[in-house]
Amino acid sequence: MFKNIIFLLLVVVLLSSCFKEDDTMPVRVNPVEVETIPMGQYYTYQIYFNFEKDSTVSSNLKSEFDFSFSSGDSSWVIRLNTSTFMKAAMTNQTDLAMVTDTAGMVWQFDNSNGDPDSTALFNWMSVSGNDSIFPGKVYVINRGINELGVKLGLRKIIFEKLENDTYYFRYANMDNTGLVEASVTKDDEYNDVQFSLKTGNVIQLQPPTYNWDLLFTQYTTLLYTDEGDAYPYLVTGTLINMNGTSVAFDSTMVFSQITLDDVQYLDFS
Repeated sequence: MFKNIIFLLLVVVLLSSCFKEDDTMPVRVNPVEVETIPMGQYYTYQIYFNFEKDSTVSSNLKSEFDFSFSSGDSSWVIRLNTSTFMKAAMTNQTDLAMVTDTAGMVWQFDNSNGDPDSTALFNWMSVSGNDSIFPGKVYVINRGINELGVKLGLRKIIFEKLENDTYYFRYANMDNTGLVEASVTKDDEYNDVQFSLKTGNVIQLQPPTYNWDLLFTQYTTLLYTDEGDAYPYLVTGTLINMNGTSVAFDSTMVFSQITLDDVQYLDFS
């Protein structure tokens, strides 16, 4: 069960960073492997890494997509691309044409802990008994910023239904131009299927489910002021593949001395 446990000290070494640089590098015990993850000067790329192959298996521009649609059998989770600081606001309208500005919007971000109940679009669908309920509310999507800080613009969207493993939705510009009817079909070889609002296309950027372990990327998280107030912030870090990869944190052991017996009872999650 523990043959694939990897001991890590992870740091992305880049040309610039929003945090103080560390001297540590990604390493593995017995033997120690050193890897460099080239995300670019402005954190332009997302990099997927596979431990079994000891290599990068995929990379993409972080602004290349907007949504990730879950391919899980009973899942209906739609995630924002948090690497671009995306956010969403649900309105009380069910008529796409009636929403033309952002006045009074309450913006939501996806939580970086990965909890599907803490996503900005969580309420697009619900289940009551054996029934699937689709409120059909209009969401306004702020597509965030690209790697140079340029705003990517707004869209309004209605997620209509999930039927026969296919998500159906409609979206348009805020002035009601550019109406698009779109669909995304689940693919059980992947955790998620991506979609671009800019091109109107399904775009599969994520590697197959069991072909990656870590994602080096920017992502949105909540930081806290000295007064305890939460505020969203764009950070650079590492996320895990939630289907198959788990992590335990320890601050007491000496990295070079860790053995398999030392970690068998750590709390992996």
